[in-house]
Amino acid sequence: MRKILVNFDLEEEYLETLRKNCGGCTIVFSRDRGSMAEELKDTEILITFRRRIPSEMIRDARTLKWVQVLTAGVDSLPLDTLRERGIIVTSGTGIHRIFMAEYAIASMINLARNFHLVFRNQMQRKWDRTPPQGEIYGATLGILGLGSIGREVARRASLFGMRVIGVKRTPEPVEYVERVYGFREMKDIFRQSDYVINLLPDTAETRGVVDKGCFDLMKSSACFINMGRGATVRESDLIEALRRGTIRALVSDVFAAEPLPEDSPLWTLDNVILTPHICGVSDKYMERGMDIVLHNLKVYLTGSGTMVNAVDYARGY
Repeated sequence: MRKILVNFDLEEEYLETLRKNCGGCTIVFSRDRGSMAEELKDTEILITFRRRIPSEMIRDARTLKWVQVLTAGVDSLPLDTLRERGIIVTSGTGIHRIFMAEYAIASMINLARNFHLVFRNQMQRKWDRTPPQGEIYGATLGILGLGSIGREVARRASLFGMRVIGVKRTPEPVEYVERVYGFREMKDIFRQSDYVINLLPDTAETRGVVDKGCFDLMKSSACFINMGRGATVRESDLIEALRRGTIRALVSDVFAAEPLPEDSPLWTLDNVILTPHICGVSDKYMERGMDIVLHNLKVYLTGSGTMVNAVDYARGY
């Protein structure tokens, strides 16, 4: 009997939908590492969500042929081992497009209005009308990573009257983006932008790529918004830029270490807004995720059509 292993809690309505569309496969759940290692040994399809899987588990999974991840990033997986085994990996790219784009727009408006300063005054019962009130209309937005989320951010930002530029691994025209730069030209984004949004994945090529050299190129009035992966930014350089006023402010949802350590200077800086890795969270998350699962499952079981979000092992996403 073909077996599907799900290693997270799935609400009954989605479980019932999966049962109706699984082609008679057995569906098994595992929520702890010990039972997962045992169940994975004779699993053909793994549906996983933000859980690190050791290489040895994959090596022992002799019948495993396809892994569907319900996150955009696949850095929790042992990609080298999966590639050696010839296992298909598909991601959850596209799930986050709408709600992460909303987070990006909200972040820029909050920064333009200096709401982080206004909210601090509120907590102190302090009536202070001096925090400058700006607008994002006419500002230049630089987007690092023009995947599905980056393209949606570009579309929405353009509707607010922003000029949009961006970075893409393979430069090519992107709707709503005035100019697309290659990865090696990334520093041009920092020079020009009033807001820089980082959406880069964590790969060997991107790790630590946003550093002091980038922040030093930014306008002192510019802001940085980190929504990609914490490992892509040299956090010590970012903290120094904020302390020295090299850049005006930061909104960050991702960090080098998570949870963010209590002794991190980021907690105490006045020009910082922190959120605990929630920009990719929504009450509609699983609804959109199941659309991807069901499409790919149908393709896999029938051998007809094309899976969406197939991971390119060479790129790491």
